[in-house]
Amino acid sequence: MPVGVAGELYVAGAGPARGYLHQPGLTSERFVACPYGNPGQRMYRTGDLVRWNTKGQLEFIARADNQVKIRGFRIEPGEVETILTSHDQVTQATVVAREDTPGDKRLVAYITITGEDGDGELVTSLRGFVAERLPDYMVPSAIVVLDRFPVTTNEKLDRSALPAPDYGVGAGTGRAPASIREELLCAVFGQVLGVPQVGVDDDFFALGGHSLLAVQLVSRVRTVLGAEVPVRAVFDTPTPAGLAARLGSGDATTARPAVTARPRPALLPLSYAQRRLWFLDRLQGPNASYNISLAMRLSGPLDVPALRAALGDVVTRHESLRTCFPQLDGEPYQHVLSPDKAAPRLPLDAVTPGELDTHLAHLASRPFDLAAEPPLRAHLFALTSPQQPVAAENEWALGVIVHHIAGDGWSMGRCGGT
Repeated sequence: MPVGVAGELYVAGAGPARGYLHQPGLTSERFVACPYGNPGQRMYRTGDLVRWNTKGQLEFIARADNQVKIRGFRIEPGEVETILTSHDQVTQATVVAREDTPGDKRLVAYITITGEDGDGELVTSLRGFVAERLPDYMVPSAIVVLDRFPVTTNEKLDRSALPAPDYGVGAGTGRAPASIREELLCAVFGQVLGVPQVGVDDDFFALGGHSLLAVQLVSRVRTVLGAEVPVRAVFDTPTPAGLAARLGSGDATTARPAVTARPRPALLPLSYAQRRLWFLDRLQGPNASYNISLAMRLSGPLDVPALRAALGDVVTRHESLRTCFPQLDGEPYQHVLSPDKAAPRLPLDAVTPGELDTHLAHLASRPFDLAAEPPLRAHLFALTSPQQPVAAENEWALGVIVHHIAGDGWSMGRCGGT
C-alpha cells in the first residue's frame, strides 16, 4: 500500500499459530491462504487497520472487526459468545468491551435465557462454565441477562443501547458473617474491589471484579489468612462464603512454597517482557512511548530533603528502579546500580499553576537512555504566583516518571502510596 493509505494488516511467516483450538469456523476466517508464500502457507488476518508512515513504520488506526484488547490480551468476542451459547439455558449471547470508567476496559456478556430460573445462580454457573473452557482473561467481568436484545430500525443489534452492568448493586446486604474467616474475607473483597461493604454471599465479579483483580485477591488472601488458593478458586466460588468453605474444607494450603535463593550470575539476563521493551527501544530509538507518569499535589510545609530521601528509600528497596540495560557483545543484560548512584536528584523549580501542565508534559516526554541511566526520574515544582514568593502558599506538585521496563500502572500506584 502507498504511504498514508490505510489497509488491513496480515501476518505471515513462522510467527502465526496453527489456528484457534476447537474453533474451525474462526480459524478459517482468520487464517487464510498466503498469496505471496509457498503452496499451503497461511497468513493471519489481524483485523488491525494500519498505514505506512514516511519513516517506514506501521501506524495503527483502528480495528476492522470486533476483536478487542483488554489488559494486553487480544480477545475474540465471538469465541466467548460461542462458549456461552453452547450452554443449555442460553439462547443468545453477545460480548462487548466496555469502558464505563476511563482506563478500565472490561469484557461484558449479554445473554437471553430459556425459562425463568434465578438469574444470579445462572450467572455464577455460567461464569464457571466459561472459565472451564477459556483462559481467565476471556471470562467476562459481568454477565447481564436481558429479556431481549435491543435492535435498530433495521433489526440489527444496537450495541449502543446495551445497558451498563450494575456493579455493586445490593452489596453488603444479606446474612452476617458466621465466622472470623468469613468476616476477614468480606474485608479482603472490599479492599480489592474498593467497595465499602461486602456481604458473605456477594459475588466478586458482580461487584466489578475481573481476572487481574482476582490475582490481587488471591495475593491478599495469602497475606491476611496465610492460605494459598488458586486463582481458579475465585471463579469457582466467587463469594466470601464460598471461599471460606473452600478454605475450611482443606482445599487450600497454608504453607507457602519455599523460596530458595540462587547464586546471582555475573550478567543478569532480561526477562521476556524486559527484552521486548529493550528491543523496541533499540528499534525505534529513545522515545517516551513507554514512559509511565505519576503526578501528585502536595499541600502544606514540605521538607524537601526528607522527600528526596524518601524517594531514595523507594529506589533502594526496589532494584528494578535502579537497573540499567547495557550490552556485551550485542546482548543486553541487567546492571543493578548501587543506591547512591541511582538516587533521584529531585530538582526543584518554581512555576505558576498555569505553567504546571506544560512542565509536567515536558518531564513525561523526555526519553530514557536505558543503557546508561536508571528508569526513574522525579521533579518537584513549587507553585507560585506573581504576587507570592516561592512556595509561599505551600502548594507543590511532584512528578515521577518510570519506564515501562521497570514498572506498570499497578506498581506505580504502589510506588505513589509508598
